[in-house]
Amino acid sequence: MADVIIIAAVAAGIFFAARSLAHGEGECSTCGSAAGCQARATGKGHCAVAQDMVAKADAAFAADRRETDM
Repeated sequence: MADVIIIAAVAAGIFFAARSLAHGEGECSTCGSAAGCQARATGKGHCAVAQDMVAKADAAFAADRRETDM
């Protein structure tokens, strides 16, 4: 019985994720900065939020790597 519940929950999650992608407005649809984003408005440029997120992840990775190298 527990297996059926888990499979149903996973299937529902996949369904709602696919539905969200189909009804959304692309990759920016859930972004908190979408309303004032020039890249989204013009269709040109790069996503500043994504660039910031990648820069922070790279910095955290580099810091962690320096700590483990000591």
